[in-house]
Amino acid sequence: MIDRKEFFRRSGHALGLAVLGTAAARILSKPSDDAEFIAQGRRFAWQIDPDKCTSCGLCKTSCVRKPSAVKAINDPKKCSNCVVCYGHITDSKIDSDKIDSEGERVCPVDAVERENFSGGIDGLFLYSNNPKLCVGCGKCTKRCNEHGSKSMFLMIRPDLCLGCNECTIANACPEKAIERIPREPVDDYRGDYYFDTSDFYYDMGEDA
Repeated sequence: MIDRKEFFRRSGHALGLAVLGTAAARILSKPSDDAEFIAQGRRFAWQIDPDKCTSCGLCKTSCVRKPSAVKAINDPKKCSNCVVCYGHITDSKIDSDKIDSEGERVCPVDAVERENFSGGIDGLFLYSNNPKLCVGCGKCTKRCNEHGSKSMFLMIRPDLCLGCNECTIANACPEKAIERIPREPVDDYRGDYYFDTSDFYYDMGEDA
């Protein structure tokens, strides 16, 4: 029989291992599997100021989540709906009918999606960023902001962020673009975004 002191020592050791195990599971689990671990009642969240962000790529590599909790977003109210999108295809001179078969993608994981909604192959196109594929590298947002309508930007999804007291991305960011802000509603500098753990969607707000 163990004495009281030894009992508490072993209990504390077991609790410590359980906490470490849970933290490891949260960091390494896939986003789709992780929603149940994320505390939705936090008062603050980490977010990216797009006016300071240069899409340097550190959001992808510095986040403790793998893949990163940072995802690219395309603001449909600012998007020009171009035939050839700077954030989608590297060759801006390519013919529209050759984009799907021959166009070299800007995104290394092909997360930028293109869909025609008016006017056929030379008409208007909708562009979106698939959050299940996006790794937060910022290549699409960088080209869009340097050459396009600046409609693409990076944000830290609150439903994926672990809410660390000290954000590793914020520490690594050379532009100091990561800020801790009130979480409800999430002010991402472009509008109010609402998150559902089963399906990601957003509302740009009246002033976006």
